[in-house]
Amino acid sequence: MQAIPPKPGKAFTLIELLVVIAIMIILVALVIPSFTGIKTGSDFTKAAYDIQGTLDQARAYAMGGNTYVWVGFAEEDVTYNSSKTPQVQGVGRVAVAVITSCDGTRGYDATNSNLANPAWSNYNNGKNFVALCKLQYFENVHLADFGSSPPVNGNMARPAIPDPQSGFPNFRLGNSSTSANCVTPFDWPLGAALNSGQYSFKTVINFDPQGVARIQGASNTDTVPQYMEIDLQPTHGNSVPAVPTNQNTGNQAAIQINGMTGATHIYRP
Repeated sequence: MQAIPPKPGKAFTLIELLVVIAIMIILVALVIPSFTGIKTGSDFTKAAYDIQGTLDQARAYAMGGNTYVWVGFAEEDVTYNSSKTPQVQGVGRVAVAVITSCDGTRGYDATNSNLANPAWSNYNNGKNFVALCKLQYFENVHLADFGSSPPVNGNMARPAIPDPQSGFPNFRLGNSSTSANCVTPFDWPLGAALNSGQYSFKTVINFDPQGVARIQGASNTDTVPQYMEIDLQPTHGNSVPAVPTNQNTGNQAAIQINGMTGATHIYRP
């Protein structure tokens, strides 16, 4: 008996294959933005907690070493290569540097009611300081200013920031008056003259041997602020979203520093 040859299997036509490939491309295009958003949110959260951790370590070093520590903040244009010198002031890249005094002294007379800007008595192009860690910078992060009145409800209902008093630096680091009033600027890398380094830090938080946190102004005569606040928003390149009316929604963070204790607390929606 003659064997019957098997029937050839049915294959996909070219059109069917093209349709399947097109569907796969559409699905990938829909999924990628979701993963990108998740990664962006994760990176921003990590940046906020890393900055908080840096502040906590600076305070611990000041207290443990019975010395003074300065934490500088600068925001640069994220579209500009981070390795170039000098950096370009702008939006989207927040740089943080931590330095300490070589001799354990403050380096200026904090009781002077009319400090010059800068107030350093012997800056010596930064040679009287030593870096405590390498430069840190956070991409796609903006130093925002959420204002002095916090939301009423939710996790962003943080304690109110006191309004700036006459001659005091502003307590919100994203406010332009903060850098204008801060009299303890420094440049990075250390050894560079002021305003001639790769990064120029004009907004600087100081921790003293007791852990007290300050932003030294020209005429605040060593007064301890109630709070300081670092408001953060994620950016898309150098594009910054508007500060939401209800700060308990969206993706932002507020790091608050108690002036008297130097303790930090982070607030998220």
